[in-house]
Amino acid sequence: MSVGYLAIDRWPHRPLDELLAPLTPAIQKDEEERGVWFDASGIRLQHGDEERYGRAVLATVAHAAGTGRIGIAATPWVARLAARLAAPDEVIVVPELETRAFLRPLPLEWLPLPSRVQDRLRALGIVTIGQFADLPLQSLRRRFGADIVLAHRLAHGDDPTPFRGWTPLVPLRAERALEPPIATHDALEPVLRSLCREIADGLAALAHAARSIQLELVEEADRTVARFRRLPQPLRTTPELFAVAWSLLAGMTVVHPIVLLRLTVEEHAPVRASQPALLDETPARTAERERLWQAAQRFARGRVVRILEHVPVAPLPELRWRVQGMTRLAAHPFHGQPVRLARRPSGWWLWLGERWIPIVRGGLYERLDLWWPVERHRRTVWVELADGQRLLLARDHLARDGASERPTWRLVGRLD
Repeated sequence: MSVGYLAIDRWPHRPLDELLAPLTPAIQKDEEERGVWFDASGIRLQHGDEERYGRAVLATVAHAAGTGRIGIAATPWVARLAARLAAPDEVIVVPELETRAFLRPLPLEWLPLPSRVQDRLRALGIVTIGQFADLPLQSLRRRFGADIVLAHRLAHGDDPTPFRGWTPLVPLRAERALEPPIATHDALEPVLRSLCREIADGLAALAHAARSIQLELVEEADRTVARFRRLPQPLRTTPELFAVAWSLLAGMTVVHPIVLLRLTVEEHAPVRASQPALLDETPARTAERERLWQAAQRFARGRVVRILEHVPVAPLPELRWRVQGMTRLAAHPFHGQPVRLARRPSGWWLWLGERWIPIVRGGLYERLDLWWPVERHRRTVWVELADGQRLLLARDHLARDGASERPTWRLVGRLD
């Protein structure tokens, strides 16, 4: 297998995974450097050799106003060193049989060695990777410890770190120019539904499902309004996509008439197989609706209660369903039951089930940032109890208790 490393000198105006998707089956981002690894295998039939292939990659990056350098070798580490030695817009190819010869003259500092080890090696006259590779491994291990083994293997061209690439995907986009411009949300419904149908067809052709969705509105004054949502579960049909896109549109404020509507799915993946007889959500959803109907009767005495499915893909019942005519979220029957929290020397404790249970860890529930109002998301946390339960807590207004103020917490969901 051949691995390439693209070192970026100037970032292109398009994402690297989108640029490289037509050129490589897999990429892997480098967390330490300004670049990315990519699979350079099986390119001879189309490009002839690795150097021509590397130049095609650089030309694609340059077309997006970016510049870089490329190294291609048998292992990720050697490929990155080759890119480090390359001049701007140059491709250096290191054949597998020439790996050790390529590494020998390189400076010792390029090996992952602690500074104290490098200083002791320089005192012994070892200044290149080749000189370090000639030293016996057993002697190095006795003197410097087991941490020296990785560097010694790298000096011989043996990289134990595998290439863990992932398949880059081209985002699916659908857009419509509106002539004449449209000023109301209701008039956008058929256009938005058509865009969702186009995205669904693209997903069906790939046998993929959407993991995220973004809606953009461009107004007459060139003002762009955009909303993004990462989906809690993959979606692939037109009605599912339209339900999410319509909820995004409902939360967008438009000042001027809209001249362009754009729908983008940047994250999509293959659909996993399932057994509907075992994993069908219909019984659970029916029971959830029944519980909400029974709870809503207490809030709407004397009239017929109607339960509407507001956002089908929302992660919590209080966002998925709503009682017709109810506008205040705090009055929702599923808003949650009050709970008590206490701070003790050993940490935080939660009163649940007629007993105090210690909280072992917790934090902000980031996933709800896309579904709940921002002001409420900032008051929503998840906690894990000592008995293994994982709960979702929401902090209400500050309740006055004499001269002090304390938050009122509610249990709004379970994550286990």
